[in-house]
Amino acid sequence: YSLLPRLSTESDSVNSTELALKCLNGAFIKRREYSTVRAAAFAKQLCTVSMHAPPHTSGPLLAFVRQLFQRYPAVHQLLENEQDIITSGAYTPSATDPEHTNPFASSAWELATLKFHINPAVVYHAKGAAAQRMLQLPAEDPGRIRADLIGNSREGYIAYTMSKKKHPLRAKGGNDKRRRQQYRFITPRETDNYHLK
Repeated sequence: YSLLPRLSTESDSVNSTELALKCLNGAFIKRREYSTVRAAAFAKQLCTVSMHAPPHTSGPLLAFVRQLFQRYPAVHQLLENEQDIITSGAYTPSATDPEHTNPFASSAWELATLKFHINPAVVYHAKGAAAQRMLQLPAEDPGRIRADLIGNSREGYIAYTMSKKKHPLRAKGGNDKRRRQQYRFITPRETDNYHLK
């Protein structure tokens, strides 16, 4: 648990990410973890690490977080609003034991920030984790995502999707004046009858 933040700072994060994914898969997916606090602490730590890691590390980590959300439904409490959470204490990510980190004292706010990442694969998995969408295996396996993103980074390819937004004041349908909604202001007529004298 305490070694996960090193994934974002190591120069050899390509090999370290593969090893970390294998260890996390063996610890949480292949066998059942009965402590939801431990599973939530790892999910929160992986979200935090993926904010600072390169895309070939953060994409697979977010895909693994999606797997954790599927496997452990109690971890969904991390997706709730912080004002709705009733807990005592504060989240302490620097604790050595994940049981003592109190992960439910905070929300997974990192997912909301990662929705604006430059890499579309990271954005896709951040939105999928926040929306609790199921991971489509084997196409969205964290190992496969990692291999694709490493290949893209070695080739210097950055996938970018351009989102075109319409201006909110521009009328729908172009410059057609007949389709444009017209506003008319009616002034009340003045009468000599005053009911309140």
